[in-house]
Amino acid sequence: MTITTELFDAAERTMHASGAKPKDAVAILNQLASEFGVECSVEGGLLSMKQNGQPASVGAILAAHRAKFPRSYYGESGDVTYKTDLQGDSAAIAKWIKEHSLAEWEQLPLNETSLNAHRAVTAAIPSSAMKRADYLRLSTAEKIKLTNEIGPNGIQKIMRRVR
Repeated sequence: MTITTELFDAAERTMHASGAKPKDAVAILNQLASEFGVECSVEGGLLSMKQNGQPASVGAILAAHRAKFPRSYYGESGDVTYKTDLQGDSAAIAKWIKEHSLAEWEQLPLNETSLNAHRAVTAAIPSSAMKRADYLRLSTAEKIKLTNEIGPNGIQKIMRRVR
């Protein structure tokens, strides 16, 4: 697949419209092509996709890619685990610091391999089905967001869940 300026622009517009902020749209398009057999093109200025020769849902493919490869996208201000989650997005960094504090920003690990990064890492997606140990590894912001979603009774159920 040849990535033209038109294809690049359509991909970025589509990803931004879906709420995703790609770190490298070209790398994402190439990964979709090589690993998932997705052919991307532009039709009427909009991104179009085919998978295995059949028309495919652009939204579904991008959502699945974002879920499987979250590090290919800039995080949202509430979803920051590492400083590199917002690397290159000074507006998101400023928003995060405003919502939290400069002291919290300075305590964030740079990336997955940084000292104390293990404290920030959890493989579990915050949800009512998670285990107690995974919940305890969430950031304060993630705990608050989850509490707002499932309520105190949901948190109590998580805290009782050992396995």
